[in-house]
Amino acid sequence: MLRSPDGRWAFVSTTLTASVAAIVTLVSLAATPASSGRVYEPKREQAALPYDLLLRLTGLRAVPAIAAEEPNQLYRSASLVGPDITGPLERMLQAEREAAKPQIEKRTLKVDNGETIIGMLQEAGVSKIDAAAVVDAMKPLYSPKSIRSGQTFQATFGSPAAAAAHERAQATQDDEDGSPVRRLLSLSFAPSIDHQITVHLTAPEGYLAEDVERKLEARYQHAGATIDSSLYLAAVQAGIPAGVVVEIIRMFSYDVDFQRDVHEGDAFEVFFNRFFTPEGQPAKAGDILAASMTLSGKKHLLYRYEMSNGEVEYFDVNGQSAKAMLMKTPVDGARISSGFGSRHHPILGYTRMHKGIDFAVPSGTPVMAAGAGTVVFAGNSGEYGNLVVVNHGNNYATAYAHLSRFASGVRAGARVHQGDVVAYSGMTGLATGPHLHYEIRVKNSSINPLTVKVASGRKLDGEELRDFFAERAHIEKLVASTPVQHKLADASDLRQSRDQ
Repeated sequence: MLRSPDGRWAFVSTTLTASVAAIVTLVSLAATPASSGRVYEPKREQAALPYDLLLRLTGLRAVPAIAAEEPNQLYRSASLVGPDITGPLERMLQAEREAAKPQIEKRTLKVDNGETIIGMLQEAGVSKIDAAAVVDAMKPLYSPKSIRSGQTFQATFGSPAAAAAHERAQATQDDEDGSPVRRLLSLSFAPSIDHQITVHLTAPEGYLAEDVERKLEARYQHAGATIDSSLYLAAVQAGIPAGVVVEIIRMFSYDVDFQRDVHEGDAFEVFFNRFFTPEGQPAKAGDILAASMTLSGKKHLLYRYEMSNGEVEYFDVNGQSAKAMLMKTPVDGARISSGFGSRHHPILGYTRMHKGIDFAVPSGTPVMAAGAGTVVFAGNSGEYGNLVVVNHGNNYATAYAHLSRFASGVRAGARVHQGDVVAYSGMTGLATGPHLHYEIRVKNSSINPLTVKVASGRKLDGEELRDFFAERAHIEKLVASTPVQHKLADASDLRQSRDQ
């Protein structure tokens, strides 16, 4: 049989088959545990390995794929002792899966009262070196001193390996036992609704910051309301932004006494542009293009117009500026508590001349310069307490007394514009309660602020008047095409409508 090629091949094939069968039999017997009373010891499991599984493990048969979500499948197939036992193979597979996952954690951090950004980051587990590097990267875009308590930050943490996967960074920082430490991968916050500042960990530069300006959509809004008690309250209840309300008061304050001229049943309207985020939330208010007040049946209309020199003012329908040299009231919506003239002094106990008028306002209410001019005095002045005096030229001056404090930069020699905040009301000097004492002086003599006649603003003429009429017609067309709303939707209203 061995002399022919076929015979020799048959002999070799038979011998190999017998050898494989013998090896498989011996391995199978060796894998079968002997009967023993030994209890189960963790991490020292023994298994009875079926012949079919042995063939698969030795590669003699294809091993079917086992889903990662079913790690016990292999143990059930292998007939492991106890179906809930965690075996060495499962622990190995679990370790590999955990190692393959990017170790990324996202958290919201908040600056507590009296806390710094560096302190907040260190409390969150960031090293002192990384925390200082983050603040240094932020400084060119935003001053850390401007961060207020309650500001929230979105932070992303990870190990050096996770940093490489998350930001293509290659960090090598280790702790004392040689194991990798977590690092801050990114920190982002919104100093305003239209800006987002993010500090990233990059390689090899370290931390770099970027400021992304969110694209806002401009829309026209036309709002109006009937006044029940005050203009401010009616406007806020109508959903008009507070900044727009204050600007309305300033626009009409040269011609309207909000304490005496505004009554229940009067009305107002305002047409302005407003900016919204891509999600539809109100971000900020723009310019007022037109506004009107109907007082005791008489309608007062004002339109925004930018003049050839770049200055912006509000004019009536005929092109007469709404501005006067002096505002009638230097505080918003104040009640007159004491008028001009002789009166019984509540502290001194005798009658004497009251050279101004008193506005009853809470301490800390902003006090505005009634007109443009130069500060000639800012300090304490006996009975007046803290006092500011502004010279407006043409022999006119105004005085503001009993102030709690002065606005930043207000000192003798400082220039102020009409409407600038120069101080804050209080009760310094001879005062029984918080209020503002306001005087108008002409040639150093005090006159009644309620009856004084001051020069009005400019009247447009020529080419500028024609341009104003064209601009007024354009604004009136926009107003007519935008229905008036008596309740503007706020951010919560817009979110609810979007979720429905």
